[in-house]
Amino acid sequence: MARSAPDSDIAPRTPRRFAVPQRGSSLAGKAYWAMVKQVAVMAAVIDAGYVVLFWWLGSGPLAIINLISIAMYVGAYQLVTMRRNTAAVTLIWLEVMLHAALGSLLIGWDSGFHYYLLLFIPTIVVANTRGYAVPLVLALLAYYLGLRAVCDWLGPLTPLSPISLKWVNALHVALVFGMLSALAAFYRRTVLTAEDRLRKQATLDPLTGLNNRRHFETLATHVLARSQRDGTPVTLLLCDVDHFKRVNDERGHAVGDEVLMAIARMLGQNLRDGDVVARWGGEEFVALMPASPLDKACATAERIRAAVQATPLEVDATPLALTLSFGVALVHGVQDLHAAIARADKALYDAKNAGRNRVSAAQEPTPAEIMPSQAAALA
Repeated sequence: MARSAPDSDIAPRTPRRFAVPQRGSSLAGKAYWAMVKQVAVMAAVIDAGYVVLFWWLGSGPLAIINLISIAMYVGAYQLVTMRRNTAAVTLIWLEVMLHAALGSLLIGWDSGFHYYLLLFIPTIVVANTRGYAVPLVLALLAYYLGLRAVCDWLGPLTPLSPISLKWVNALHVALVFGMLSALAAFYRRTVLTAEDRLRKQATLDPLTGLNNRRHFETLATHVLARSQRDGTPVTLLLCDVDHFKRVNDERGHAVGDEVLMAIARMLGQNLRDGDVVARWGGEEFVALMPASPLDKACATAERIRAAVQATPLEVDATPLALTLSFGVALVHGVQDLHAAIARADKALYDAKNAGRNRVSAAQEPTPAEIMPSQAAALA
């Protein structure tokens, strides 16, 4: 609620519309680089196993190549730790491309070393944000086909026995399947995390963590529709932090934010799990209480008011006294929500005029006042 003077928290009020929250999204790079470090560790462990395998199979050159690969992955891990991310990714690319080429040339295309090149395709497409995905994939394809042509032309330089070659191929298939599954799981987690972040940005107030206006309207619609079917009363509480502008002016906006977060916590502690509470805007909060008659809702509001008054906020070891004013109104169905908010707002205005730090119940509307809104909704 806009305020233009120190005592403007008792200025005349007008009914409000629900605001659409601003939407923002960002993918955390930390998760991606944590995955790169995990890949480096996993690849180094696999290469250590390859050293033993190829030494046992009698392929000394491949055993040495895998020792060099281990050193390259250790280097990539260290580079990510030092936040030299471009260098780390370049080193991993270089290792995979050279390893695939040397392995294929030494023991043949059928060994399956080339499968590891395919792991770059989803990484290029998903992680690339500068429009280079198509050229990079085409370059990778050219490298892949060129390597195949060279292997067909030269043949294996240090061939293994057919049975050993089959075992190596099967091992590469299993490893690539596992790596692709891990990569898909990472991207799935990334998408779910982004969706959850967007959902919270769309439904929650970023400061207090309470529902925002738009989500309050959605939840209120469901609560009121259910109450109409059950025939149970629903009451709306609208509360406002007294002299909040003075807090901002004298103590600063950071303290004002602490006040709002403290009030949000107090509301959460004193309302039921089924109640719908939201930050209404500025220093105002709203709560919808299903299955709650007016007198019970007023008693709840009085309990919250007393709890806030009895719990000063500690700011820099100095207690800051806080009080709330409440307007309480019954809601007569889904179509009466905005009118009930207006009634509660007027009751809150009355509480402010009467001296603040009190609960005021709204005057009940006449049937003639309720029917027009319902008739308009059916028109």
